[in-house]
Amino acid sequence: MSVSSRALLALVALSSMSLAKEVGYFDSSSCADPKGFASCYENVDTTYANCVNNNCAGGGELCYSSCGGSTSCMNEQCPGLGIDCTKACECERSALQIDCAGQSCWNRVYSCEYQATVLDYLSFCSSPDRDGLPYWPTPDDAPDSCSCNTGQIEQKEYLIVNQMDVCSNNQTNIGRIMTDVDAITEYGQACVCCAFSAIISAIWGTCPDTQPSLLAADEWFAGLLNPGHWEDCGPFLEKYDCGGDLGFGRIDAGGITKFYTPGSLPTNGTKSLYNVDGVISNPVSGDVLTWTFRSTLVHAVTVPSADATVTGTKATGGSDVTAATAAASTATGKAESDVKPGMGSSLIVPSWTIAGIVGILVLLTL
Repeated sequence: MSVSSRALLALVALSSMSLAKEVGYFDSSSCADPKGFASCYENVDTTYANCVNNNCAGGGELCYSSCGGSTSCMNEQCPGLGIDCTKACECERSALQIDCAGQSCWNRVYSCEYQATVLDYLSFCSSPDRDGLPYWPTPDDAPDSCSCNTGQIEQKEYLIVNQMDVCSNNQTNIGRIMTDVDAITEYGQACVCCAFSAIISAIWGTCPDTQPSLLAADEWFAGLLNPGHWEDCGPFLEKYDCGGDLGFGRIDAGGITKFYTPGSLPTNGTKSLYNVDGVISNPVSGDVLTWTFRSTLVHAVTVPSADATVTGTKATGGSDVTAATAAASTATGKAESDVKPGMGSSLIVPSWTIAGIVGILVLLTL
């Protein structure tokens, strides 16, 4: 999946943040094996640096050093390295970071921090094995889990976009074969509008209390819904059965049951992201974590800290901000007490999604 602009991500800000050691998205002091976790990340960063320096455009050591290893910086300042190359290296890094969490921070694998790590992996890796990811999506009511299950949102969005493509290329869903050009065009536009509405439902319906701006809602509107003329979708959504006839209600298409129209949008949530109470006392995976990277490469990670004694993190309950009442203008305020400064959201609008919808819209205008 390709990477595009990122939304600001609110993660839990612990009261001891200034004294804690931040490792990736995590406060390493909260991990079962803090030193092992920090050491693992250091090794991963070394692997990433070697990957970029040795493989991207004949060597990118100077660029890597000047950007401090930031992929977005290298893509902007050193385009000669090649975005595809740096993304491939970032894919490997994010996969190894998942290993680090399973090995030394297994007590936080349902947290907002772990969700952000997995979302990075899905963002940078092409054709990842989604079913093989560990602890993903987070089970309902899991201890020490993120207040918003961003894994469920991302999974729904992925299925919705796939269904939009299937719907747009299959004009037999409503019981007749279409030959009239105008009818085919209208049907294709209905597929796009149903997908737009389903995306809104996936975000607001999954986490109704969370600020939608923290869940990439602004990016979806700016990158797809507004350019795709979401404001004109009302008649199509009233005429067509998105959930039934056009298939968006199927579980393998996102399982959406509520379809909003431009004139009737959900109210924005007001809370930031935070981790709920609870403790994972033993590794969910047991002594060995095994998961599949892509379709054939299996990662097997031994958990040396399986006998460690862990304590839970105290839930903050999330901070409220003043919220807009319409989904088309998402909340932009940041609840500072629950945000790690500088953290970026991994919930994104993938560029392949933008390209796919643009392609459909172009075909509809021919």
